[in-house]
Amino acid sequence: MEPKEATGKENMGTKKKNLTFLRPRLYMLERRKTDTVVDSSVSGDHSGTLRRSQSDRTEYNQKLQEKMTPQAGGSATETLTQEEHQMQRMMAKRSKIIKELIQTEKDYLNDLELCIREVVQPLRNKQIDRLDVDSLFSNIESVHQISAKLLSLLEEATTDVEPAMQVIENYGKYEENG
Repeated sequence: MEPKEATGKENMGTKKKNLTFLRPRLYMLERRKTDTVVDSSVSGDHSGTLRRSQSDRTEYNQKLQEKMTPQAGGSATETLTQEEHQMQRMMAKRSKIIKELIQTEKDYLNDLELCIREVVQPLRNKQIDRLDVDSLFSNIESVHQISAKLLSLLEEATTDVEPAMQVIENYGKYEENG
C-alpha cells in the first residue's frame, strides 16, 4: 500500500509543476475583459471596428510617459518626478471626468429633444381639451435651452489650452494693464 501512496504524491507534484507554465496565460486571460471593444455601429465594409478602452489608453500613455522621462540619480529629482507623475495622474482623472460630464450632458440634451419632438409637440398638435400640455411640460423648453448652453460652455472650456497656460494668459493681461 505504501508504494502506491508514494507514487500518488509524486504524481501530484509533477502535476503542479506541469501547470505552472499556464499561470502567465491565465493572468493574460483574466487581466482585463474590457481591453478591446467591438463597435458594430460604424457604417461601411467593416464587420466591426475595434477600439481600445479609455482606461487601457490612459494606462498605456502613463507607461509611455514613464519610459520617456529621463532617469536621474538624486532623491530630490525622484520626489519631483513622483510629484509630476501624481499630477499627471490627477490631470488624467480630471480629463476623464470632464469628458464623462460632457457625454452625459449630450445624452441628456438628446433625450430632452426627443421628448419635445415625440411627446410634447404631438400632444400640442392634437389639442385635447382634458389635457393641458403647457402645464404638464411648462418649462421643458427652458430646461432644454439651459442644458444646451451648459453643454456649449463645457465644450468651449475643454477646447481651451492647458490650465497652466490660462494662468499665464491672465497674467499677461494683468501686465498689459499695469
